[in-house]
Amino acid sequence: MNAVVDLATALWNARAEGGVIPRQAAEGLVSVEAAYAVQRCIASLAARPRVGWKVGATSDAARRLLGTDAPATAPMFAEHCFDSPVEVAVFADQDASIESEFAFRFARDLPPRKTPYDRDEVLSAVAAVIPAIEVVGCRFEGGFDNLGAVRLVADMVANAAWVKGGENADWRGMDLKGHAVRLYKDGELVAEGVGAAALGDPLNVLEWTANHLSALGDGIKEGEVVSTGTCTGVVPVAPDETFVADFGELGSIEVRFVAKK
Repeated sequence: MNAVVDLATALWNARAEGGVIPRQAAEGLVSVEAAYAVQRCIASLAARPRVGWKVGATSDAARRLLGTDAPATAPMFAEHCFDSPVEVAVFADQDASIESEFAFRFARDLPPRKTPYDRDEVLSAVAAVIPAIEVVGCRFEGGFDNLGAVRLVADMVANAAWVKGGENADWRGMDLKGHAVRLYKDGELVAEGVGAAALGDPLNVLEWTANHLSALGDGIKEGEVVSTGTCTGVVPVAPDETFVADFGELGSIEVRFVAKK
């Protein structure tokens, strides 16, 4: 258990103060389950309100980059979640990048239980779709390349910040898997994709997440959000750059980056 606490403390300090830790620091973790124990320890150290959950590695490109074969979840805390437009500070040494994502707010609890949730149960609990940008960063040396599932999960699935746009409650007739998303840097198109990049459909991610969090003993609470993974790849960012993610009829998200000191 000391290994879990020590790693959690080092990762939380790096998130708050900058810097990276050696990859060898996670060698004592023998499984992804142990990495989720690190997450829980970080959450207790953070002692911040939980806004919801991020889901990472939902696209083929992200899984190839990270060297993992399955999605993963991590809690998002209120102090790292913002409304667009916003200025976000990033550390220079943590491979800061952004992802354009569909997020969903839940209207009721989906608590842990022994039987799986089916798709209709999960979707009936959703109140609204939200266009979002997630800012990610790696607190392990060497960055994201071939990070591996255990380190990814332990490092809160690389969450650094989350920025949301307006909510849309009239989403059920939308073709989200075919919905285009375009990402602009300082006015120039740098990436684009569709909702299908996230497990074939962002709604597939919701079903997977509800059952994954149930199995972990966490569940989803009323009012929480689930951000379903990038549709536009993982795009590096730097201070003094401004990014806009255009979700068409769902609106746009704007983030300007500054150096974190």
